[in-house]
Parts: sequence; structure tokens; C-alpha cells
Amino acid sequence: MGATVERIGNWLRNRAALRPFEAFQIEVTSRCNIQCVMCPVTVLSDRWHARDMSWETFERLAEAFGRANWVHLQGWGEPLLHRRLFDMIARAKGAGCRVGFTTNGTRLTPGTGARLLDSGLDLVAVSIAGATAATHEAIRAGSNFARLAENLRRFLLLRRERGNARPKVEILFLMTSTNLAELPRAVELAAELGADELVATNLDYVMTAGLDSLRTYSDAPPAAEFRDALEQARAVALRTGITFRPYRLQFREMAVCDLDPLRILYVSADGAVAPCVYTSLAGQSGLPRVFAGAPVEVPAVSFGNVNDRPLMEIWQDPAYREFRARFTRRVEGATAMMLGAAGGAAAREEHPAPEACRTCPKLFGI
Repeated sequence: MGATVERIGNWLRNRAALRPFEAFQIEVTSRCNIQCVMCPVTVLSDRWHARDMSWETFERLAEAFGRANWVHLQGWGEPLLHRRLFDMIARAKGAGCRVGFTTNGTRLTPGTGARLLDSGLDLVAVSIAGATAATHEAIRAGSNFARLAENLRRFLLLRRERGNARPKVEILFLMTSTNLAELPRAVELAAELGADELVATNLDYVMTAGLDSLRTYSDAPPAAEFRDALEQARAVALRTGITFRPYRLQFREMAVCDLDPLRILYVSADGAVAPCVYTSLAGQSGLPRVFAGAPVEVPAVSFGNVNDRPLMEIWQDPAYREFRARFTRRVEGATAMMLGAAGGAAAREEHPAPEACRTCPKLFGI
């Protein structure tokens, strides 16, 4: 038994050394076929750069796939619009990566569903914004809620009939002030459809004052009606057996966010490399935001383009290394503070996050 445990431990350590990245997030397209009210594709439509990643650019990225555990094929656009998505899945799977993407579900047709099951895809996440057509379609304009539910039902039935364990199917429910009352019913619907999990996400990129009124989170405890909706949703999940994972509704500053720039990177459709999807908008030099009720704009972040330099060379760029070092120092300070070491709290305060991250809700656990 001891020898077996040791072999497993050695295998895990070797894999971690070979694949130091948790994920590469790749925006295969910045185009979308619906007009979600909160999305940069819609809000910045007059100056948005809609494009598909070229196969040549994707191949340049693929040279580094052996260093990543996951490849997530999605950015600000709808990945099922890319005509070579299935080739991309196959390329990443061939490199030993787990592969997933997030979709609005409009193109999850019977033929597409069958191909996804054949592809060995590990995860598909489907975004909804309500448990009724009126609510969902008011936020995700251009989406047909009944058709979306039917697409999901049919796909999950086919997965069950085939006996496939993969892909895992997550339903992402975007929590807003106008739809949170429908969250318990959304959990029930996800269970009825046969999904594996419902994740209640936040409107974590707010671009206008009007959209700011939709968010459910703040630096104060959640409103009573929001807490009630979450508790009811948990009760439904317990009764139906579906996994339910809600995001926080109250700020708590993190040393590093869950899009961990120390182990995850993002590449936009044009090949630009950034720490995450929230620091890079297709073709935009600035990032317009509303944070804590006030409009701000910070420069977009890019450390290079894979069409000019290899991805790992960009990763080692001095500016990128310094960006990551800020988070390393924050983690060290938080660890020291947790262990009660002298100066731990001061060390944390002395190392603010990079400018692009200080007004991002993700840094506050949202």
C-alpha cells in the first residue's frame, strides 16, 4: 500500500511540474449571436472588434498545451460560432488537456450535441439569466428560453442514453436584482433537465450606471430578499440532489482572485496575452467600469501577442513577471497574517494589486 501511495504521489508531483498552469482561457471568437444587455459585445457594439481566432494563431498557442491542465475555449464571444471549434477541442485533447467552454446554448442543436459527445469534451457550461422566458430574454436579448431549455434537455438525454460521463454540464445562472427571486426555480429546472450543477454567478463586469443597478453584491451584507432566495435555492438543491454553488454577495478582498493570474492566462481572439478576460477587451485600449458606484476607466492589459512571440516567452516577459510578483507578495502577506507572523498585515497592505485589478469585483471574491 505504501509503495502505491508513493507512486501516486510521484505521479502527481511530476504532472504538476510538467503542467504548471491550471488553465489557458482562449477566446476563439469575439463574435456573438445574441445581445446580452450587460456584455461588452453589446455595450461597445459601435467599436467592438468582432473576429474569429485564426487556426495559425491557435496552433501557436497549442505548442504550449502540454503545460496546461485545462483549455477553456471561450472569451467574450460564442464559441459554437467558430467553424473549427471541434478541431480545437481535438487539438487540446490530443495534448492531454481537459477541455471545456461556456455557451449561450442557442446552437446546441442535435447534430452539434452528438459531435460534442463524440469529441471527449470535459465540460460545457450553459448561461441562463432567469427561470422564465420573460426574465431570461429581457437580459439575454435574442435568446429563446424555451428553445434553449429544449436544446439542453435533448443534449442531456442523449448523454444519458449513451451512458457518457462527460461532458460535465453546468448551468450558469447570472444573479441580478431583477431575477434573483427566480433562482430557486432555476435550480429545480436544472435538476429536471438532468444537469450536473447550477452555479449562481455575479454580474462581475459592470460597464454603465444603468447596469450597476442590476448587481446583487456590495460591501454590505446581502439584502433580506437576496438571502431568502439563496436559502430557498439551497433547499431545492438538497431536495433534488443537484449540486448548487452560489458566488458571494458581499465583498471580501482576496490576496488573489479565482482567475488566479499565477496559474491561469487569457488569450484574446487576435492573439493578445493578458492575465484574464476582465483585463482585455477585443481591440480596446481601455476598460470602462463602474466600481463602488463610480465610473472608472483603466488601461487594458496585454503583455504581447502570440503571433509575434511564443506564449512561454511572453509569460517570462519582465512586465508580466512583475505583474504576477505583486500577487505573489500579496499571497505571502496573507499567509503570514493567517499564521500570525509579525508584519503579516502590513505586508499585505504594502502590496496593492495591479491597477487593472483594484476596481475588479473578482478581487473581492465576487
